[in-house]
Amino acid sequence: MVTPSPEPLLETFLSQAKLHLRSRGPDHFDSAKLDQGVHLLHTRLSIIDLTGGVQPMQDEDGAIVFNGEIYNYQELRDRRIEYRTTSDTEVLLKGMAARGLPFLNDVDGMFAFCYFDRHRRRLTLARDRFGIKPLYYYRSARCFAFSSTLQSLMVFSRKRINERGLAEYYSFRACCAPNTIFDDVYELKAGEALVFDIATMKIEQIVRWVHPKTHQRQIKDENAALELLDSNLRLAIKRHLVSDVPVATLLSGGVDSSIVTALAAQYAPSISAFTIGFEEDGFDESRYAAAVCRAHGIRHHVEYCNADAFLQHVDAWPAVMDDVVADPSAVFLYAVAQFVRDSSYKVVLSGEGADEMFCGYNQYFRFKFAKQFYKAGKYLPLLPSLIGTVRGSKSREIHFARQLSLIPHYYGAGLIFEPYLISSLLVRSFEVVGVDTLSAALDLDVARRLPDDILTRTDRATMHASVEARVPFLTQYVCAVADRCSEDLLLNGRQRKYILKKLAERYVPAECLYRRKVGFDLPLAKWFRNQLKERLLDNMRGSWQYDFINKDFFHGIVEDHMAGRNDNADKLWAFLLLEQNVEFLRSLPSQAHADRSMMAVN
Repeated sequence: MVTPSPEPLLETFLSQAKLHLRSRGPDHFDSAKLDQGVHLLHTRLSIIDLTGGVQPMQDEDGAIVFNGEIYNYQELRDRRIEYRTTSDTEVLLKGMAARGLPFLNDVDGMFAFCYFDRHRRRLTLARDRFGIKPLYYYRSARCFAFSSTLQSLMVFSRKRINERGLAEYYSFRACCAPNTIFDDVYELKAGEALVFDIATMKIEQIVRWVHPKTHQRQIKDENAALELLDSNLRLAIKRHLVSDVPVATLLSGGVDSSIVTALAAQYAPSISAFTIGFEEDGFDESRYAAAVCRAHGIRHHVEYCNADAFLQHVDAWPAVMDDVVADPSAVFLYAVAQFVRDSSYKVVLSGEGADEMFCGYNQYFRFKFAKQFYKAGKYLPLLPSLIGTVRGSKSREIHFARQLSLIPHYYGAGLIFEPYLISSLLVRSFEVVGVDTLSAALDLDVARRLPDDILTRTDRATMHASVEARVPFLTQYVCAVADRCSEDLLLNGRQRKYILKKLAERYVPAECLYRRKVGFDLPLAKWFRNQLKERLLDNMRGSWQYDFINKDFFHGIVEDHMAGRNDNADKLWAFLLLEQNVEFLRSLPSQAHADRSMMAVN
C-alpha cells in the first residue's frame, strides 16, 4: 500500500492479487493509484447497488476498499450528507471520515476494509467483531501490503514456517490470528483495527475497536429468553435477506441451519434451500433437511456426494482453502457452494456461530461435571496415569478420563492434539493456556475457533465458488441474548443449546430435533484406510514437516489408525492438508528479495 515501489514488484503483486481474488469478486475489477503513493485494488461480487457500488470508492476525504456487507446501512445513512450511490460501501466511507473507528460499533455487518485518510495520511485496516471476513497483511522495514487472501501476499513472503503458528494448527485445526503458517505474514484479529502511518512507514497501532462485553446472565426465565431470542433472530434474518440478487440458504438438516431456513421462508416465501447428501450410511442428514422444506413449502435442492467426489476436490484443495484449516467438512461445503452458484444464486444464509454462543459442543458439559464431581476432583488427575498413555487414542474410556482430569481447564472445542499429546508431536512445543468457567470457554471459542477455523472454512469454501455466505447468528444483538441467558438455559440436563432447541420447536419438525449431532461429519477413518491411504503415504515420504514434528511419533499414529486400533483420521487429515497447502503456497511466485518499498491491495 505505499510508495515508491519498484515497478516490477508492484506489477507482480497486483497481477497476483487480481488472480487470487478473482473468484471472490468476478463481477468487476478496478484499481487506483492515489495521491500519497497508495495503490488499492478491488474485485467485486455485486450484491447491493449492482452498478453504483464500484470500488475503490473515493471522495474528497479519502478512499476505501471493502469486502463484506453492512446490513443496517440504510439506517446509518446521515441525512446531512449527500450520497452519490445507494451502496453500503459509501455509508462506510462517509462514516469512517466523519467518526472514525467508533462508527463501527453502530455497524451491523461483516467486513474487512482499508480506509485511506487523505488528510492524516493514514491507512486504517479493520475487521468485523466476529471475524467473518478475512484480512491478512505483510510488513517489513520498507514495505506494507494487505489482502483478503494469503496467496496474494506470497509475492513478498520468504515462506519460512512460523513454529508457533504450526503448534496452534496442530492443536486447534488452524493458526490463531495474528499468526499464520509463515513467519512474515499476519492476520488481523476479529474486532481489531490496524493504523498505518504513511509518512513514517510504520504501524502506528493495533487496537480493539469493539466495546468490551460482560456476561451478566440475568435472564433465568425460559419464556422471557425465548421471546427475546425469537425477536432478535428474526431481526437478524430479515436484515440478512436484504439483497439486490436472489438469496438461498444452506440447509444441513441440523438445528441451526433449520431455524435459519424456516424463519427466512417467512420473510422470503420463494426462497430455496441447498443440501449436500452423503451416500455413506450414517452420515446423511438430507432426510431431515427435506422435512424442514416440506413443513415450510421451500424449494429443496439436493446433491449427493461420495468418496470419489471428495477426492476430486482434494486435488484442487490448496488453491481453494488458501489458508491452512484442518476441517475436512470444508470440502463438501465447497461442493454445495458450487451447486448454489451453478443454480444461479450468489448469496446464502448459513447457521455458523450458534454452537459457540449457545453451547453446542459436548466439551462444555465438563463445567457441569465439575460441579457434580467437585468432592472427587482431587483424585481425577490420577485417572490418565492409571489407565495409561495411548497415542492419540479416542477410546471413550481414555477420552473421558482425560476430559475429567483437565477439569476445570478448557482449551477449546475441536482440538486435534490435546495439550498432553502436542508436546510429543512437536520438536518445539508452546504452552497452551486454558480457562476454567463456562462463560470463559464460550468466549474462547468465539474469539479463536469461530474466526480462525469455522468462519475461515466457510468464507473460503463459499467465496471460491463466488458465493457470499451470510451468518445471521453472528450479530451483536443475537450474541447479546446468549450472553444474558443463565447457564441452565444453555446447558440443561443432557441437552446442548437448550434455549435454541426450545425455539426450534416452534418452527422445525420434531424429527429433526434432539438427535445425534452430525453436521458435515465424513467417513474419513474409512477413507484413510482405502481411497486416501496412498495419497497420505506419498506425502509422508520426505515431508518438510519432519523438521518440526517427531517423525517416529507421527508414524506410530498412522500405524495405529491403519491397524484399526484408533481413529486418528483428524490427525492424518491435518498432516495431509498442511503438507499440500504449504507446498502449494511455496510454489507461488515470490520476489521477497526485491522488497525495497511499499504498496497496497484488497
